[in-house]
Amino acid sequence: MKLLIIEDERSLRASIEKYFTDDGSICESCPDMQSALCKIDLYDYDCIILDLSHADGDGLKILQHLKNDGKDEGVMIISAKNSLDDRLRGLNLGADDYLVKPFHLAELKARILAIHRRK
Repeated sequence: MKLLIIEDERSLRASIEKYFTDDGSICESCPDMQSALCKIDLYDYDCIILDLSHADGDGLKILQHLKNDGKDEGVMIISAKNSLDDRLRGLNLGADDYLVKPFHLAELKARILAIHRRK
């Protein structure tokens, strides 16, 4: 499985990347939206793990970008934003699932695998 991790928190990004690469997945990661948009335009992924809060913008813009470009990557939002409005906004814009921080990596993996199976 090929994953793109878009997370600005370095330690969390590294933990997620290690957890998935140890199981044989190919992982690329980005600390910001600008580099994420470049990778999304150049490559296809099985799933994108997307944090919503970035210094250079709102992660929901990445969902809109994917939709506008007709891309069909699965998207798993990970965010500290846990209000119902935030979750609904992300899901209604095209995310496949939404996981509130903090979370267990095992649960993240189970949800990513479920998205991958459905795709």
